[in-house]
Amino acid sequence: MMNYVKGLILASILLVADTSLLYAQETSNVHPYLTEKFFLDLGVFFPDRKFRLRVNGSSPVEDRDIDFEDELNLRKSDETFDLEFGWRFGKKWSLLTQYFESSGATRAVLEEDVEWEDVTFEQGSNVTAGQDFSLIRVFFGRDFATSERHDAGIGLGFHWLEIGAFIEGTAIITGGGTSFTRESVRVAAPLPNIGAWYRYSWSPKWAMRVRYDWFSASVGEYDGTMTNASIGLNYQMFENVGIGLNYNDFEL
Repeated sequence: MMNYVKGLILASILLVADTSLLYAQETSNVHPYLTEKFFLDLGVFFPDRKFRLRVNGSSPVEDRDIDFEDELNLRKSDETFDLEFGWRFGKKWSLLTQYFESSGATRAVLEEDVEWEDVTFEQGSNVTAGQDFSLIRVFFGRDFATSERHDAGIGLGFHWLEIGAFIEGTAIITGGGTSFTRESVRVAAPLPNIGAWYRYSWSPKWAMRVRYDWFSASVGEYDGTMTNASIGLNYQMFENVGIGLNYNDFEL
């Protein structure tokens, strides 16, 4: 089995059809994101993935990364679902949550050997490979700078991160012989983070949102940092419904 996940870069491009159910209280000079108690964003998410894994083999050669997109022809973009919910409680406090996932599988002919512990998938073999990734974000924040048209805040939270990958096909087993083999790995962990946000509205119809989360990660044998950043523009179409376009970048 693979010993650790070396890195994951998930660039989230074009979070569209972002339907915001905003519970209005009264007419305001700014977008409801700055004034209302609840919001719910339902979106279609187009990720631009970059997924690499480092595996340990039984031979004395140096371990190497497997690039799932370039070497195994895994699609870099698959439409998926994104959900965000916000609750403003009290005068300065808020709870923000986010959920999205990204997964894919493909068949490929190996251009070079792939060694996974005591199993070798040889060059020219037909294999099936895939990966999946899911993230849940929970964030408690406090406003520290507010005016009629903007607010900014900082807070604490956590990300529940789950990453999995597999490769299967006819492989050579250490000691001799071949067989159809499936090798896989999965890691999951809660990751505490700190973060900040800024929102600005120049009219009752338009608002801009920016946020940035940073957290230190230890998943399996991986030890490093992660970032989750987003910038978006929202337009209020009707009293309780709006649309938006957001760019979200998640990097491990």
